[in-house]
Amino acid sequence: LSRALDEIIKEGGDAESFPAIPGSHLKLTSPALEFVKSVSMILELDTDVQKEVQSLKRGLLAQLGVPEYSKVAEWKNPCASFMLADLFCIECNESRDLNLCELPPLDSSSVPKRHWACEDCGTPYDPEDIEQRLIEIVRLRVLRYQLQDVRCSKTNRVATRALSKQSCTSAPLKLDTSPKDAIQQLALLHELAQHHELEYLEEITEGLLATFVEN
Repeated sequence: LSRALDEIIKEGGDAESFPAIPGSHLKLTSPALEFVKSVSMILELDTDVQKEVQSLKRGLLAQLGVPEYSKVAEWKNPCASFMLADLFCIECNESRDLNLCELPPLDSSSVPKRHWACEDCGTPYDPEDIEQRLIEIVRLRVLRYQLQDVRCSKTNRVATRALSKQSCTSAPLKLDTSPKDAIQQLALLHELAQHHELEYLEEITEGLLATFVEN
């Protein structure tokens, strides 16, 4: 691993070295550091060798000049997830939950597939069906955001005073789903739509994101 790390360091690389995929939410800048964190995280799954892995990770981080307990040495999943539950195959009727942020596997010629397929029989899922389900999810989330209660940030109780910026306890009001969270959810769906060429979903999410920017 030390030799492999040396090779990665020699090749260099920066933020542009990382693939742009739906759900990418971390600003990654060092391929060598991410290699160390990812390999260490996988090896640590074996509880019988955790001490040895910690020692290995310490040495590899030292090779990069990164302190063992610094925040940049902590592994975080670089990709968000978006689960679509109970997706049925039209051929074999098998049902599974699909993480739309996971890229479909490569085909026989090592070319990335554009859409997902059933793991059991290989039949492609209908992208239009997936798109319609995602559009319905967007509709429900926007409706829930617009109709959500305003709460007291101190007691967490629903505010009863209309058109007031403060609760009865004079504490600021808050939302269950903040504008920032709503934008992140819409942005993720917009990225999925762009990557998988779901044009109608892309148009809807683009319009909704524009309304947040204007406000």
